[in-house]
Amino acid sequence: MRLATRLGLAVVATPVAAAGVAGAREVARAATALRRGVTEREGVPVPAPSVGLGVAAALDGLVAGPMPLLSSLGSREHYASASAELDAAVRYYRDAGWLDDPGLRHRRPDAPDDVAVEAVPHGVEIARFDSGWRPEKGEPGAERWLSLGANEQVPVRLLRHPGAPRPWLVAVHGQGMGRPGDVEMLRVRHLHEELGINVALPVLPLHGPRACGLSPYRQFASNVFAANNVLGLTQSVWDVRRLLRWLRDDQHAPAVGLLGVSLGAYVINLLSTLEGDIDCLIAVVPTSDLAASMRDATPVTPTKRRLHREVHDHRSVLVHQVVSPLARPCLVAHQQRHIVAGQVDRIAPPRGAAELWRHWDEPSIAWYPRGHVTAWRGSNYDNHIASVLTASGL
Repeated sequence: MRLATRLGLAVVATPVAAAGVAGAREVARAATALRRGVTEREGVPVPAPSVGLGVAAALDGLVAGPMPLLSSLGSREHYASASAELDAAVRYYRDAGWLDDPGLRHRRPDAPDDVAVEAVPHGVEIARFDSGWRPEKGEPGAERWLSLGANEQVPVRLLRHPGAPRPWLVAVHGQGMGRPGDVEMLRVRHLHEELGINVALPVLPLHGPRACGLSPYRQFASNVFAANNVLGLTQSVWDVRRLLRWLRDDQHAPAVGLLGVSLGAYVINLLSTLEGDIDCLIAVVPTSDLAASMRDATPVTPTKRRLHREVHDHRSVLVHQVVSPLARPCLVAHQQRHIVAGQVDRIAPPRGAAELWRHWDEPSIAWYPRGHVTAWRGSNYDNHIASVLTASGL
């Protein structure tokens, strides 16, 4: 029993200690850079060294710790299948013209006509409608995707005020979210109450109640099957665009803003290359290179790391280019584009936010001396988002 207890403590202590070292390293890097007169690295302002900075980086390290384990779920057969599918996807996307013009990949959806709304506790309603999105005939991964029945319906949590139409904020969650707690996690209830706006929180494909299991075949975002990411992002954008149509046509929204966190930021950034009629676009802790993010999520065992490297080669870059927010210009007005990023983000490296900022022609960006899980926490963040929405007419 004593040995088991010691082993258990060691299992817990090891990732905590590693996260603590990572946090201390970030503080030391910041101190060294400022001492040498370096105020910027890869377009990211160097933060002032502090205990809070180290804690933020350490928290990111703890959250990112299990990711190699999740990556290790892919079997040798999974990687072999994913590699063959990548070959087929590159050929299919090239023949379809998507590699030359990624905009061809995205069809314009109609408004949903089957929206059902029900009340649930804590002042929340849930709207549901059929996604209606289908992969193209013969598209790699299409048959697998269509077999995921729970993914076909789109749940949307609503915070609505009674009375006349009001502006809406659509808040899009990050990877692993899509649950009732998103209302509090994404910090939108106070915006609903203090600014008097309505809020909609759609659930992304294969998240929350749309999830269909932990197999790499059934994941989005997947670091094994790149085609799943293309399918998931394409359906995500379709679903959110359908929601926007419903808010404008049925709810008579006078203004609509989009806020996305992490994966949700990627979704709204991609959507902004297709629609410009958005009153406010806020990308929080964004990444701009999903292929690199998937490549960096390496498995634990050496054998699987080798298989992982073989899959995430130039083919993965090509395939993800079809759904890259950097492949086309942002259509939202420049003054309505906003970015929030953490200077020691260890999950979506801050250089990605800097790259997005340059691609968007250097709009408003708020840098916080925080990481991926802490940059969107606290009164400074809340006040910034509220001021951005107010200035945008929401």
